Amino acid sequence: MLIGDLARSLEVTPKTLRHYEQIGLVPQAERQRNGYRTYSNDAVRRARLVVGLRSLGLSLDAIRELLVQDGQSLRRKLLGLLDQQLRDHTLQIAILQGRHDDLEARYHALVSQRRPILPDCVCAALMRPCDCRPAAQTRAKRPPFTSRRA
Repeated sequence: MLIGDLARSLEVTPKTLRHYEQIGLVPQAERQRNGYRTYSNDAVRRARLVVGLRSLGLSLDAIRELLVQDGQSLRRKLLGLLDQQLRDHTLQIAILQGRHDDLEARYHALVSQRRPILPDCVCAALMRPCDCRPAAQTRAKRPPFTSRRA
């Protein structure tokens, strides 16, 4: 199969296929007399596998590790990797849910705050008692002005 035909069938660019070939994820293409790359059936199967694994969000390094012949089946290695990704995503979702719940609580605290002392008071969103004071109350009283001229 020609590189352009294979790229179209996999919905990737020929450049992507050449890159996969260059880094050893896809076997080297044979060359026709006119210099065109022609992929064998095995290379086409491998390219489909690599593109499919990429669609799962796997990095090229992770794919390379999966494809290493180490006595374990590809299926078993992929199951382990997907299981780890599921655990990672579950943790990330829990963290994001906690952040979401916290922001929602702060939003509702700010919305439900009765009359803030100052229009710019955000103490409720910060989940702390209001310590805002109008400017006149926070200024220290100055002693009356006296002239030093005698």
